[in-house]
Amino acid sequence: MSAFSNQRLLLTGSFTALVVGYVLLLGGCPVDTGTGDDTDTGDNTGTIVGDDGISGKFIGSSRCGLCHVTTHGNWSETIHATALETLEAIGQDTNAQCLPCHVVGYGETGGFVDRASTNDLAGVGCESCHGGAREHAENVVDRSLRPEVSISSEMCGTCHTGTHHPHYEEWTESAHATVDEHTADSFAAGSSLSSCGTCHSGDYYYQAVLKSRTVDDDLLKGLTVNEMNAVECAICHDPHQQTGNAADPDEGRDFQLRFVEVKTPVATNTIAAATDATRFNLCGQCHHSRGREWTATSRGPHHSVQSNVYFGEMALPETDSGFDTDVLVFSRVSVHSFAPEQCATCHMFRQDYETELAPAISGHSFEVNQFSCTISGCHPSVTQARAVQATLKAEIQGRLDRIEDLLGAPATWEYAAEGGPVDQDAVAENVKKARFLYHYVLGDGSLGMHNPDYVRDMLEEAERLLTE
Repeated sequence: MSAFSNQRLLLTGSFTALVVGYVLLLGGCPVDTGTGDDTDTGDNTGTIVGDDGISGKFIGSSRCGLCHVTTHGNWSETIHATALETLEAIGQDTNAQCLPCHVVGYGETGGFVDRASTNDLAGVGCESCHGGAREHAENVVDRSLRPEVSISSEMCGTCHTGTHHPHYEEWTESAHATVDEHTADSFAAGSSLSSCGTCHSGDYYYQAVLKSRTVDDDLLKGLTVNEMNAVECAICHDPHQQTGNAADPDEGRDFQLRFVEVKTPVATNTIAAATDATRFNLCGQCHHSRGREWTATSRGPHHSVQSNVYFGEMALPETDSGFDTDVLVFSRVSVHSFAPEQCATCHMFRQDYETELAPAISGHSFEVNQFSCTISGCHPSVTQARAVQATLKAEIQGRLDRIEDLLGAPATWEYAAEGGPVDQDAVAENVKKARFLYHYVLGDGSLGMHNPDYVRDMLEEAERLLTE
């Protein structure tokens, strides 16, 4: 069993599912309304024309849809549901190399054979991801027979792989694919999951955020990092339905994003706003401030302030009388604010498959590709875009080095948890402000690319505070 197989999270059903079983035994099938109010009934019998060959472990998505009505209806609107049609359109619907990823169970006993005998197994159906469901359908009371629900990206990687669809390979190369070692140690010890898990644990995010379940800190206690789910495909994508959240999807596609790809809030420096995930786009659900401001003494800004920097804002301290008007740096709109897909414009460059020497690019490594700078119309050429990026990064790094020199030995100015003095009262106010700005730029990690002028303003102010 692979490490990714070990990662699969088995999700238990609710009490409602048990009730479903007893109702089925009485002859009725509850309807999945999507709200947990399973009250309507329907017939669970009958044979669909063209499905006389469905007699093995697979039962077809229509059979699943008799109970899971809402989920089935949503799925039927996705590209997965018509995956075989894409092969038929190019005359490859009998190609044994393509069919395993376009139908249910091709090549397996009881799997798809053809439209005439197993039509309901055409397309990427429920059982493509959850496995054969006949035993479950015939005995829904038995929890051990329920199909597996996994958020592991290995599931998606079964098909979204190779030179035509390299989503999985690219994702494995990204930071999203790995649970941070430090947080993983805490999770394994049974701590910090409720505070760090939202962005560092796919297991926690799925359960607590997407399913609104109560999750204890010891959910992952005793697991190794390889047994934990990171930011898996299902954290950003809804596998069951189109969402309309993509800004500019390819023709006929939706990408099934859980949150909108583009969102433009008005910049503000209140802690409440800077930490409010609902203000931000899909990426900003995690890449936003955790609320630390310049008066903090234990630790500096969390390294997740990318959305805040992009929109030109930072959390500032609030007093008993309200918001602190002593703004360190005034908000400034980024020159990249007009990027058509915001973060995805630069971090998710996509390219269709051409040849084995020019394979597809899915954008799921999230590395900046300067070709996107030309496609968006912002830069005349890749060479010019790379030159601008290199020049800006060299400038910002030079300013950071200058501030670090002015600050001096870290033991005299750093945050307490970062090797600074235990007595933080001994650190001058100007130094506290300067170190916050310094760390804010470092935390963003783009060396100015997200908002060049705003970052320049921060570093100029930090240098002024240290030299006045």
